[in-house]
Amino acid sequence: MKKGLLTMAGVLLTVSLVSAGTTVPVLAEEETTLVYGSGDYTRINPAMDEHGEINILIFNGLTAHDGENQVVPGLAESWDFDDETNTYTFHMAEDAKWQDGEPVTAEDVKFTIEAIMDPENGSENAPNYEDVEEINVIDDHTVAFKLEDKNVAFLDYMTMAVLPKHLLEGEDMQTSDFFRNPVGTGPYKIESWDEGQAITLVKNEDYFKGEPSIDKIVFKIVPDDNAKALQLKSGELDLALLTPKDAAAFADDDAYTCYDMKTSDYRGIMFNFGNEYWQKNRDLIPAVCYGLDRQAIIDAVILGQGMPAYGPLQRNIYNYEDVEHYDYNPEKAKEILEAAGCEMGDDGFYYRDGEKVGFVISVSAGDQVRIDMAQIAAQELKEIGMDVSVEIP
Repeated sequence: MKKGLLTMAGVLLTVSLVSAGTTVPVLAEEETTLVYGSGDYTRINPAMDEHGEINILIFNGLTAHDGENQVVPGLAESWDFDDETNTYTFHMAEDAKWQDGEPVTAEDVKFTIEAIMDPENGSENAPNYEDVEEINVIDDHTVAFKLEDKNVAFLDYMTMAVLPKHLLEGEDMQTSDFFRNPVGTGPYKIESWDEGQAITLVKNEDYFKGEPSIDKIVFKIVPDDNAKALQLKSGELDLALLTPKDAAAFADDDAYTCYDMKTSDYRGIMFNFGNEYWQKNRDLIPAVCYGLDRQAIIDAVILGQGMPAYGPLQRNIYNYEDVEHYDYNPEKAKEILEAAGCEMGDDGFYYRDGEKVGFVISVSAGDQVRIDMAQIAAQELKEIGMDVSVEIP
């Protein structure tokens, strides 16, 4: 059976952040430490990797997001836009410093974005900057980006962490040792990294936006969702992002605070078009889409805390609501399969050109929400005659 490349079953999520304990007054000289249940890291490389919770504590972008997800100043105190030339000009804070004491300059910004745009570096973030025509350093604290056309998302893209040119110039942007001991501009810096166990951050007392109030943050590596809930209950963690099912156990306990956060995080089955099976059978993908009861998955796995997804921008201001939907319709799914020449076999599965129609959903161990969604999706697709199974490497 051929493998598909998974992420999950077409739903938007609400997540639950659970904090242990209440605020307790402490003497000023006592060190404050927060222990957070984190996924594992092999490197901290915000320019090349698309995701990483720890990035925002160590680095800054030209812009940032506030608590309402609105764009606010970061390393840039202000910016202008020239409508005629499609040029953004950013005016940077002059007191920002790298954690080794070197000043942050516009050259660092130019270096970072050019490194992301360079196809030789293989950055996952490169598509965000495809319309950048020129990057011009005007002076040490002013940098301009000329775009091919209007791009309403560009200020969001400039939340990208800026990297130090003086430490990375000439280095391999994928393999440099820098990404195991990064130097940033942010409110925290790395104190130690115990591989597979914990990454400990200490506050940057010279942070240009002001000294943080928490002295130390420990990213304790807990890759399994169920283990996060258990360690939060035992007191080993102070803060953790939990599945809705796990968070429900803390909701009525006064010793914990639960924050339910509406997100644009989504799960969907992603098809591996590098695989010969999907190159031959891509016309069957609409049947997969019609065969998934997303609402049933939401209700069963995340206790109704989400909504059926029809695209990745659904909760974004750039969303287009009239895009084509593939709402649950098992009969339509079967019609598509049969119109494509699939015939039902005696075993209850469709066959095409003598080969059973089906695939494997591959999902990482430890993420219970993804695993549960994958298993339900596989069962729903079996019910329309596709032989789908779940693999947990």
